[in-house]
Amino acid sequence: INAEYGGCSRDELTETFDVNVAGVHVVTAALRPLLARPSEDGILGKVINISSELGSIANTHNSFTTAYRVSKAALNMLTRCTATDLIRDNVICVAVHPGWVRTDLGGPNAPLSVEDSVRDVVEIVEGAGREHNGMYVRKGLTPEPY
Repeated sequence: INAEYGGCSRDELTETFDVNVAGVHVVTAALRPLLARPSEDGILGKVINISSELGSIANTHNSFTTAYRVSKAALNMLTRCTATDLIRDNVICVAVHPGWVRTDLGGPNAPLSVEDSVRDVVEIVEGAGREHNGMYVRKGLTPEPY
């Protein structure tokens, strides 16, 4: 059965979830040995998952892009779960909303250039510490509502 419900088909939901959640899980698991570091050096391994404000359950008021929204909400949960596991290896996990960016997905009306978004995400990567482990943030490490 591939009935359309909630603005998407089962195939669309499955494919989007496979890319945005299962794919992230598999890559993180494969890279885990490279991310783990001795805690004496004070350097943390970091997993930065690119989420979206559309993945915020608290801020959802319509079914626009249901498959994408559901996958990003699941990615945020995966980030929290992974954070609790990887911190033992001195690795933190953070989900990041990069802003609404002018890309093929974001469209030409998006307010942020790719360069500005990348600059903001790099700032998050550099600034994220243990206190941000498991968080869902945007520019300036500002928390986003789950």
